[in-house]
Amino acid sequence: MKKVTFILLGVLFALSVQAQHVFEKGSLMFNGGIGLPYNFGFIPSINFSGEYGTIPTGDVGLVSFGGLFEMQFAKYGSWKTYDGVTKPVIYLGPRAAWHLHVFNSDKWDVYGGVGFGIKFRPQPFEDYYKSPITGYGEGFVGGRMMFSKKFGLYAELGGGAGAFMRFGVTFGF
Repeated sequence: MKKVTFILLGVLFALSVQAQHVFEKGSLMFNGGIGLPYNFGFIPSINFSGEYGTIPTGDVGLVSFGGLFEMQFAKYGSWKTYDGVTKPVIYLGPRAAWHLHVFNSDKWDVYGGVGFGIKFRPQPFEDYYKSPITGYGEGFVGGRMMFSKKFGLYAELGGGAGAFMRFGVTFGF
């Protein structure tokens, strides 16, 4: 009889506990890290992004909105005109992500999203680019591993901004 009572209490406790997720409505996260560039040389980019959880999608997840700032030192010109000089490129724009609640854990976060924005290039350019300001679009998938509620690591794969892979630290507020 005691075993049945303990099993029933355990099941009731398990059912009464709500699932905890890393990213929930009202969550605010900031990322800072480096990125591996997919074009214009091999110098890693420096990036900062932030997002705020706003729209719950039922048991499936949550949509967040935020932004990205990324700076890359890039090589410009064709292989014939490259002069060995690297020049900064800045990517700045909003982005949105859908955080999937596939883990009932406060340690893991999996997400995918899109972003767009403005790419600033320095002057003077070789004839390779005509305008110092152009647009960009990006798609990405990523994840976080949290060591505490306020600190963890993140990694993202995608393309469109300055890097095809980003990784670094994440801070929660």
